[in-house]
Amino acid sequence: MLRNQTKKNLIFWLIVSVCAAPVVLATLTYYVFKPSKLLNYGELIEPPITFDNFTIEEISRPTTESALIDTSASVDSVTSLEALKGRWILAYIAQGDKCAEECRNNLYLTRQVRLMTGKNRFRVERMWITFQENSLIPDSDRGEFDGLWTFKTDINQTPFNAEPTFFVGLWIVDPLGRLIMKYPFGADPKKVYKDLSRLLKASRIG
Repeated sequence: MLRNQTKKNLIFWLIVSVCAAPVVLATLTYYVFKPSKLLNYGELIEPPITFDNFTIEEISRPTTESALIDTSASVDSVTSLEALKGRWILAYIAQGDKCAEECRNNLYLTRQVRLMTGKNRFRVERMWITFQENSLIPDSDRGEFDGLWTFKTDINQTPFNAEPTFFVGLWIVDPLGRLIMKYPFGADPKKVYKDLSRLLKASRIG
């Protein structure tokens, strides 16, 4: 009789333990074993910064690796990012008058990340924006950056005029024309790719 009662008690507490385990684990995870980092690698900008209501001047356009619009010379120059809406954009914003080593490294990174997206690469465009009047990528580097849109714009326009140096660096722009994520200098391309691939997977636009 005593043996049967002990067995019943054991079964009861076993059931309680199994039911309580998920709650206990969730509580421990939240309060004790907190994740050291957020899921995303880049700095999430909240709220996103509207990025399409200013004028730009086209320096050059891609002849390959771009599926957004007709890139032939017959198409009028792009004067607003409205023309690039509808795609995810890897954008590098530069303040210097030359595309030096840091600039080239970031532009190369955008190309590698775009190629890593595989079949989704045609949902992604690459862009370089400069605040300088005479900025150009040297002809010797042009082939390395096929698929790149290059623009110049006035630093006094919104949103740049608020804090120009904040905008210098690598960004992800969503299909609605908003800056949503910023990356540190020397960013890890694999981690940038993971961020972008999650966005592409979750997005029904672009």
